[in-house]
Amino acid sequence: MSPKSMKAIPFHCGMATLTLLLSTTTVAAADLEMVDGYGNIAGVIDASRKGLMVTENSGNRFFYRRARRYDLPDGRYLGFYNETLNRIIRFPRSGRGPVERADLDSIYPQFVPASVRVRPIGSGPGFAPYLPTWLETSYQFTAPGYRFYSGTISGGPGYGGFRYGGPGYGSWPALGGYYRSGVSFSVASPLAVPAAPMMPTLAPAQPQSTLIESRVVDNGTLDPVEVEFVNSQNETLLVVLTDARTPGKKAQYQIQPGGSQRVKLPRSAGQTRIDRYQSWDIAGDPVEREVRVAMEPEARYQVAVDRTRIQSIAIDRTGKSPNVIEDINMQSVPVGVFTLPPGDQLVSGKIDLFDAATR
Repeated sequence: MSPKSMKAIPFHCGMATLTLLLSTTTVAAADLEMVDGYGNIAGVIDASRKGLMVTENSGNRFFYRRARRYDLPDGRYLGFYNETLNRIIRFPRSGRGPVERADLDSIYPQFVPASVRVRPIGSGPGFAPYLPTWLETSYQFTAPGYRFYSGTISGGPGYGGFRYGGPGYGSWPALGGYYRSGVSFSVASPLAVPAAPMMPTLAPAQPQSTLIESRVVDNGTLDPVEVEFVNSQNETLLVVLTDARTPGKKAQYQIQPGGSQRVKLPRSAGQTRIDRYQSWDIAGDPVEREVRVAMEPEARYQVAVDRTRIQSIAIDRTGKSPNVIEDINMQSVPVGVFTLPPGDQLVSGKIDLFDAATR
């Protein structure tokens, strides 16, 4: 978070500077402190409605104006912009955790981890008192020299401007420009099209929920029903009953002309899909919620109907056999297939097999 001209400070000098800061700055006014990788306090942060005043141990002070357009789409990280450094800083909304930075003077701006983490001072509230203002849709700031867009064509909200590559940059992603995808900036290839004089300003992406688990549970079973399959034809019918829950087991019935077959069938009560989502509250803390979606029962039973016909008859013409007709070969001819209604739509009663299979 140091300015580009800042030189590295030895460890012992950093501690001495820190002592000087504590004696000349009202620490009680600070909201957060910055901690380096060694656990040393590298500076403090004063939060306000307009943004953040960052005071480093070196004595350098930089004001980062609130710039919501640089927030992560899920809302966990909030964006701030400094005009002098032409730099974007993203802080965790919870006020505790690593910091990201992106220098817009780079040819290929990219968010990279900063060398510090932030945390509230003592038991202080951190960013909490300012979040309602910072998250207001109407509270917007646009960096000078830039025109912003917000959309999903190139992965989410982004920025562009004339200072990057000349005409063609600073327009919608399809026309070239810088855009943000995740935590990094990329450059879209420019086309030979002049930049539009104005770009529409759309509302920034709102915090989104993430699906972290989804499962389906059965709602149980309904009382079974008794169905009577009726053969109203003058030919024998062959019936194959298939249950989708046990497709490998098929019940087969041979029903004579004018006959019937009673079958008891279990019924399903449907299923429920349980989705568990994670989002973040106004303080940046994870919040989980559960959504239950009712799933109607699916059809379980399929009925295939064939009828049998004589294919050939073997007759003894030698007179040696006691039976003139020695053998009769039957052939199965498909009639049709139908599906029984699902769940509570399936009720006890009679079903004319030939009529149902030929509809």
